[in-house]
Amino acid sequence: MKPALLALAFTRKRRGASPPVRNVALPGGLRRSASPEALAMLGNFRYAGREMNTSESKTVLITGVSSGIGHGLARWYLEQGWRVLGTSRRRPDDLASDASFRFVNCDLRQPESLPAAIKELTGGQQHIDLVVLNAGVLGEFGDLCDAEIDDLQNTMLVNVWANKAVLDWLFAGGMAVEQVVAISSGAAVNGNRGWSGYAISKAALNMFVKLYAKEQPATHFCALAPGLVDTEIQERLRALPLDERFESVAAIAAKHNTPDMPTPEAAAPKLAAAMERLSSLVESGEFVDVRKMPGV
Repeated sequence: MKPALLALAFTRKRRGASPPVRNVALPGGLRRSASPEALAMLGNFRYAGREMNTSESKTVLITGVSSGIGHGLARWYLEQGWRVLGTSRRRPDDLASDASFRFVNCDLRQPESLPAAIKELTGGQQHIDLVVLNAGVLGEFGDLCDAEIDDLQNTMLVNVWANKAVLDWLFAGGMAVEQVVAISSGAAVNGNRGWSGYAISKAALNMFVKLYAKEQPATHFCALAPGLVDTEIQERLRALPLDERFESVAAIAAKHNTPDMPTPEAAAPKLAAAMERLSSLVESGEFVDVRKMPGV
């Protein structure tokens, strides 16, 4: 919108009762008082603490949509009328029939292939409301002194550096991204024995998010620990033999089939609601555990 028209939208007076005026955030950190009519002319805006979008539907890009949290979120957003752009190694056939779902096969262990895959996935998009960097691997579980360097490198590649390839392509191409949420873990801060490369990679992911928040101030970033969700990672942990060195594994296994460890489909609405509130609760770049969020 031209500056003159934008100014007109904010200053124009109407006859009769005046519409309510709200203080809203504009690009560059500026704030203005504006009527709902003026806000509508702006397209996407923050209004009364909520993210608004005047387009017909919002768009979310999710990595790792074939199973687990990524699959649960993809299904939930589709049910809410969002357009979902998904990528993973395996095609989620149950989602592919939805006209609002676009999928591109991609292996995050091969970062050199990511730019072409993300380009194909986002073809025609100029704006993405939400990017969920969800794909991740557990790696070998056990004492760090026993971990193989190759396994540690692979865990870091998938859990951290593949996300860099995704974000770099989006931002370098001029994509307008409202929000980025990286799925982190309590393991990033707990320091429980046995979590080895996974804990290190998630701690690195938290700092990765903090640094990108400084570089991309127009986008809200957050590293979000989703709590215990019954995913393939939990299945692997439950299959481990009992070992008194790794107390956290037994504690996690005890929560299987309880409300403390919901399925991805059951967890998705709660996680989506939490992500919607992040920009109003925390500064960009922060780490948040969903279990400690008020009202979630």
